[in-house]
Amino acid sequence: MDLKDFITETITGIIEATSDLQAHWAEAGIIVNPPVDSRHPELYEHGSTVHVYRQIQTVKFDVAVTAASEKAGGGKAGLKVFSAEVGADGSMKKQDEQVSRVQFSIPLTLSPSDVEGEHHARRARKREKLAERSKRAGSVRYGGV
Repeated sequence: MDLKDFITETITGIIEATSDLQAHWAEAGIIVNPPVDSRHPELYEHGSTVHVYRQIQTVKFDVAVTAASEKAGGGKAGLKVFSAEVGADGSMKKQDEQVSRVQFSIPLTLSPSDVEGEHHARRARKREKLAERSKRAGSVRYGGV
C-alpha cells in the first residue's frame, strides 16, 4: 500500500469512527470529542461557558516504508508501507529491499460534538448580558450620555 493511501485511510477511518460514535452515543449522554476549557482540558462541565475549545488531536505514525519504483505504467516511484510476509510454515521471506522507518504526526481537530455549539451559544448570551449591564451602568454613571 502506498504511504499516501495508508495515511489517508487511517485518518479517514478515525474521522468517520468519531462521527459514528457521536451519533450513536449522543442520546446516552456520552460525548465523543467534548469541548474543553483551555485551563483544564482534562475536565468537562456540561452547560459551561468556558468549555468551548476544540482539542487538537495528534495522530502519530511510526511506519516502516520501502522505496519502490514501478517501471511499467510510466515509471511512477513512491513510498510503500512495509508489511512483513510470513509463510505457511512461519518462516519469513527475505526480499532485497531497503526498509526505512519514518515517524511523523499529523495534528487535526475532529468533528465538534453537539454540546460544543450549545456552549458557544451560552457563552455568546452571557457576553451579551454583560455588555448590556455594562452599557446600563455606564449610562447611569455618566448621567445617560
